[in-house]
Amino acid sequence: LFKHKLSEIEGKESLALIIFALLTKMLLLPLNIKSQRSSAKMRALNPKLEKLRKSFSNNPQRLQEEQMKLYAEEGVSPMSGCLPMLIQFPILFGIIDVVYKPLSHILRMSKDVISKAKDILFTIPGMDSKASSYEELMILKYASDPEYQSYFSELGGEFTSKITEFSEKNNFL
Repeated sequence: LFKHKLSEIEGKESLALIIFALLTKMLLLPLNIKSQRSSAKMRALNPKLEKLRKSFSNNPQRLQEEQMKLYAEEGVSPMSGCLPMLIQFPILFGIIDVVYKPLSHILRMSKDVISKAKDILFTIPGMDSKASSYEELMILKYASDPEYQSYFSELGGEFTSKITEFSEKNNFL
């Protein structure tokens, strides 16, 4: 019964990841298409831009004026290819934060428990308190390793079992 429930949960997690990836792709698709079209237009203008650069190589101000004029005539904006990509950054930074802080975001452990686990982590021989900016990932690594689990025993068996179960399911972290 337990294994059946566990595989059911793992299936839901996988399905959730697939749905998230598809939704993200669908939401960002129009921006990606716009960015690619803008890049294609800019590539098509390259021969004309090169001609302008040769003609006005000694007059940078005039070159810039002519380039702006060409962009206006062709209906191209040099920044329009970059702008859609900037919209994607908040999404990516959010995902990165979740990956680097799985104890906070996924396992929803309290800040106190995480803080105690960090303190314990840095008592392990060879660990330097300034060595890692990915403490939660390091906690996952060491708390799920049978060799180091005894260090985390003061946080209780539930802590180590949660960490171990999570690490086994998500070993890509």
